Amino acid sequence: MADKVNNEHRLHGKERQILFQSMDVILQNLQDNMEHLSKTKHFEHTQKFIDMVYDGLIKKRKFFLLASGRSAFILQCFATRLVHLGADVYMVTNLGSIPALSNDDILIVLSGSGTTSIVVSLLKNYVNTAKPFGIISITSHPETIIGRVGDITIKLKGRSKRDKVDLHDDTAILTPEGTMFEIAAFVYLDAIIAELAIKMGKTNADMLRRHSETI
Repeated sequence: MADKVNNEHRLHGKERQILFQSMDVILQNLQDNMEHLSKTKHFEHTQKFIDMVYDGLIKKRKFFLLASGRSAFILQCFATRLVHLGADVYMVTNLGSIPALSNDDILIVLSGSGTTSIVVSLLKNYVNTAKPFGIISITSHPETIIGRVGDITIKLKGRSKRDKVDLHDDTAILTPEGTMFEIAAFVYLDAIIAELAIKMGKTNADMLRRHSETI
């Protein structure tokens, strides 16, 4: 009986309220990003992003994806979908053995803060080694080194870990650190895949045929 009462309290009490408050803050940030990205000057950057990746897919360029922490998981999801579109994709880390970057390749960098030290270090190393065909930077802070290095820089709205939290803002804990940027990036990159799939005449069945059956 006590367990039933506790469950009822959880379903209708503060925990349920916080859950939906958090989701509401996330959805509002996605809406803000849609409005931001749809403006002509920002959508032009997205169109260039799509065109560059499409060129890379058609011309069989290699894709190198660089991020750290939770952003790396988001880029890994993007990498999976690029593979489903037929791309040759490598996640850049300081651990794995991957091919050297060449002048024909595309480098995509994701960092909400634009200052993540390991990403900056690896980026400098790669850019000093070779100038790729194109660098795409996705960040909340285009003024940073990661933002400035991009041939195409996409600004996504959302708090990153470098942003100071307003002490009077009690919503920060609902989406801690870089959560808002990370979710916006995940949704944005999946939408880019949708654009590319239609542009290439791919169907869901086409992409499914490239899906790994190993897990």
